[in-house]
Amino acid sequence: MEASTGVDNGLMTNKVFLTPEPVPLLESHGQSLIALVPNHVISELQRDRDEQLLHVLESVRHRGGQCLPTPWTPHDEQCHAIALQWSEETRPHRLDSNCQPFSGDELPAQSGELVRLAMQQKPYLQQDGMGCGTVLRLIGIQYCSTPSTPREPSFEAVADLFRQSASNRSTGETLLRSQFVASFL
Repeated sequence: MEASTGVDNGLMTNKVFLTPEPVPLLESHGQSLIALVPNHVISELQRDRDEQLLHVLESVRHRGGQCLPTPWTPHDEQCHAIALQWSEETRPHRLDSNCQPFSGDELPAQSGELVRLAMQQKPYLQQDGMGCGTVLRLIGIQYCSTPSTPREPSFEAVADLFRQSASNRSTGETLLRSQFVASFL
């Protein structure tokens, strides 16, 4: 799997998009962040968005509705800003620079810090059927510019990656979790 390409398991909503190189954070507060993502990743996300919205957009426009804005905004000629949020139930897997998991708020991210992101894009339709779009879900973040404490991964630390509810887990997320675990071996 190439890191810069969305991983597809055959279903268009299960792609996992990885930032191939570390990207800087503009902001990070509690359960949200804004990162600067290179244009080539945005191009992949836009292609995926177009595919996901192809059929639903026709129906929405027929009713007089519209496609809602993308979850990214232009920042400069090389990158776009992506704002990502999560809840306690949907928090991303967090890894240090050695791919070691950590939990809680051990490592608060600072503006300018370098991170690698793993995201999924999901389509949505407004309740009234007059608007549609996509939302990005952060499923993994690796803090690259933070000094890490070398340690052996414990079975419990790896197992924690899999203790979250599987009800909303896609095949792409399962693949990402497997890749994270494989990096510990």
